[in-house]
Amino acid sequence: MDRAGSASASQPENETVCARLMANVWMDHYLAFCLGDPAASAFAEWLAGFWEPSLERPSGDPAARSAHAARGRGIEWFERDGWVSGHVPGLSGGYLLPRAAVLDYPWLSPLAPAA
Repeated sequence: MDRAGSASASQPENETVCARLMANVWMDHYLAFCLGDPAASAFAEWLAGFWEPSLERPSGDPAARSAHAARGRGIEWFERDGWVSGHVPGLSGGYLLPRAAVLDYPWLSPLAPAA
């Protein structure tokens, strides 16, 4: 299992690629932020634009998890019908991103080394 978790038994791996990508990228940017990289906050600002206060958590197991998010509660990432959603256990709402937004984000933009 990778750091993002594994695809659920009900969804083939290729149908969860964006959820797993979100979990991995969230962790990469979080670590960069903790190391003092000012560019890492751009990801958090981008992601915040997709917050939906009344989004319900899908049923079933998440495709991936960002374990260190939300003070240890994590973010559970789901991928369904062209959408990726991220949910913090115990909170109402969640992130709702069109799959295209995940695929179009400049993930490979370099993060500056920490000083």
